[in-house]
Amino acid sequence: MNKILLPLRAWCFVGLLLSVYATYVELRAEKDADYVAMCDLSPKVSCTAVFTSSYGRGFGLTQYFTDFNPPNGFLGIVFYAVLLLLTPPRHRLLAWLQLCLCFVSNLLSVYLAYLLYFVLDDLCVVCVSIYIVNFFCLRESWRIYTTLWCSEGKSETKVQRGSNKNN
Repeated sequence: MNKILLPLRAWCFVGLLLSVYATYVELRAEKDADYVAMCDLSPKVSCTAVFTSSYGRGFGLTQYFTDFNPPNGFLGIVFYAVLLLLTPPRHRLLAWLQLCLCFVSNLLSVYLAYLLYFVLDDLCVVCVSIYIVNFFCLRESWRIYTTLWCSEGKSETKVQRGSNKNN
């Protein structure tokens, strides 16, 4: 079972590192207007511009509903930490929860990619990397979920067949 969990853990770790870096860049840029991050390659390829935009906190949505408006990177840290805590999913429900979280993160990635390209007219290398990580987390959580589902389904079928023979 450990072999099947290793890729998801690796992708979560990469996502965690990217989220920590994104949070660092945003907080540093807010304190120092002259700060230039490593991911700022040109005026149109700038993660600092994206992180400090109104969409860089709470996906640009939480500001309308609550005073809690954390940086997206911080939300990423929480997300990847939760995924790591859910691995290994010891129950089908936890595997399903993990899969749902990854699906929602991919929906948010599509939303943020739309904002990045069409609204902000920018390219953020860190953001695109996180979108890729989210896709692979979804793929791996799907693989884990189907493996657990199939193995439980096969054992249930064998038990049912055995009980039918006894009748």
